[in-house]
Amino acid sequence: MWYAPEKYQQNLPDLNKELLNLKGELTDKQAKISLAKFLRGNIGITTELISGIKLAPFQEITLKGMMNRNFSMCVWGRGCGKTFIASIFCFLQCIFNPGTKILIAGPTFRTARFIFNNLEKLVESQGAELLAQAFGAKSKRNDQFEWQINGGSITAIPLNGEKIRGFRANILVLDEYLLIPEDIINNVLMPFLVAPQNMKERLEVKEIEEKLIKEGKMTEEDRMDFENTSKMVALSSASYTFENLYKTYQEWTSKIQSKDETDARYFISQLGYDALPKEMIDHTIIEEAQNGGASHSSFLREYCAQFTDGSDSYFSAKKMHLCTIPDGESPTTKIVGDKDKKYVLGIDPSFSNSPSSDYFAMSMLELDDEAKSGTLVHSYAVAGGNLKDHIKYLHYIMKNFNIEVICIDNAGYQFIDGANESEHFKRDNVKINFIDFDSNKDGGDYQKEIRKLKRAHNKNTGYICFKQIFTSEWLRKANEFLQSSIDHKRIWFGSKTVANVSSFNRYSGSKIDLKFVNEHNMLDFIETQDSLIHQTKKQCALVEVKSTAKGTQTFDLPQHLRRSTSSLRARKDNYTTLMLANWATKCYYDSQNLKEEVIPTTFIPIVIK
Repeated sequence: MWYAPEKYQQNLPDLNKELLNLKGELTDKQAKISLAKFLRGNIGITTELISGIKLAPFQEITLKGMMNRNFSMCVWGRGCGKTFIASIFCFLQCIFNPGTKILIAGPTFRTARFIFNNLEKLVESQGAELLAQAFGAKSKRNDQFEWQINGGSITAIPLNGEKIRGFRANILVLDEYLLIPEDIINNVLMPFLVAPQNMKERLEVKEIEEKLIKEGKMTEEDRMDFENTSKMVALSSASYTFENLYKTYQEWTSKIQSKDETDARYFISQLGYDALPKEMIDHTIIEEAQNGGASHSSFLREYCAQFTDGSDSYFSAKKMHLCTIPDGESPTTKIVGDKDKKYVLGIDPSFSNSPSSDYFAMSMLELDDEAKSGTLVHSYAVAGGNLKDHIKYLHYIMKNFNIEVICIDNAGYQFIDGANESEHFKRDNVKINFIDFDSNKDGGDYQKEIRKLKRAHNKNTGYICFKQIFTSEWLRKANEFLQSSIDHKRIWFGSKTVANVSSFNRYSGSKIDLKFVNEHNMLDFIETQDSLIHQTKKQCALVEVKSTAKGTQTFDLPQHLRRSTSSLRARKDNYTTLMLANWATKCYYDSQNLKEEVIPTTFIPIVIK
């Protein structure tokens, strides 16, 4: 989607024509200026000259839009190359504007590092020897990647803590804009753009102007009007219409289409896979994705860059959004549990070590006894991991959270047995015992089972876990209960820790042995937990309900997603563990609400003949 109303039709000089009309010999200064004008006006040629990369027309148009507008948004489908175009923008902007400070950020530090690492690959690739000469010193720390270039810098940083609030830059590149908390965008990132790049020059001019005004040699109206050179580039796939990205998209679109020339600072590129040259798209992937229907909402968002309302899912994306704790409020995702809180854990094991296998997944709900509800605050999702690592993670959970109940898929109950026999569990005297409890029963039989659960449940002796058999009848009941819990706000999704300063500071200072959670540092661990909340909701929104020939219901991913064998394929294991944890919460509160049995104490004599 390209917008070009009258206010954009400026009478710009034809630089190439101007250069062709140059006559005679040029001075060294004239030659440099002329070359700079040519390169700036022909971005495609410039990019190929210094990096060896030949741009497609849509890429060159996008780059021109980014470089000529203060606010740019790229809503592109999967595989269209958002990261690639952002990397090229970064080095072009720095080369043409010495002293430029670019800040790369995203919902996680991993996201920001991905653009930075992609830039590295471009600079270090064959044919980019000229580009490499522009770059200087490079540093990589746990909380900051920085590369000096042409008197400025390109820096990737996380979006949390006090550090970012004191950072200064004149260009923001925000990847996965959809997932960045609105509060951070408005109150942390946007203020970056207030400070102009050429502040020293402006202050010097202002001092001279004030002296001239005082001497009566100029008026206030004659002051120099400096152009705002600050920029923000937002990169994202399409979202639901109730999310912040769509609101921003609409605001910018209205500014672009308005007749107010002061709004001529905005640029939007909306690009689906079908707008790309055929040779740039893997059509096998597209055909596979289309098997679920070209009008399927997930396909429209992810590949066609179209916004959808999320109303076509069994688990309503909009309702899950309304059940998500607003950023800045509590409870957030948790690295360590609160001592005065109780937690319920759902486990769906996977014993494959293939990276394309199902996730070994866990979901943890923080209970609210008053509301009889739970909030998703901690998750686990690893494909192809080592069983010992899964056991270590469970050990970490048992040591740092007050686990009240565990519900595990019956097919993987051996995992608990293996954990009990591990050195970590034995060393710390941790043991999980199974409760003989069948939640599949109905009516009076269910009440008998609930009474058994209440009698057997004992945290001191480790009797906190029950096995769940996945019958078709139970799957229907458990899914209906999860849907009802979302509809009636009995289940919640924790807010992002990175958007809560007090929570972030608390957890980032936690003394945790990271070898148990397989993370490099606390920042990555915190960001992983925040991202798994989004992943869980996304999985739920993908679930389809279908009826079999026998009349039973199935709850699964769309067929085209199930067929994928990629390590990046869609999965549903976090949804499954959320369903298990939510069901365990129901069973727990059902048992707690049972009235004590009244046992007669009066002796009634009986006459025996």
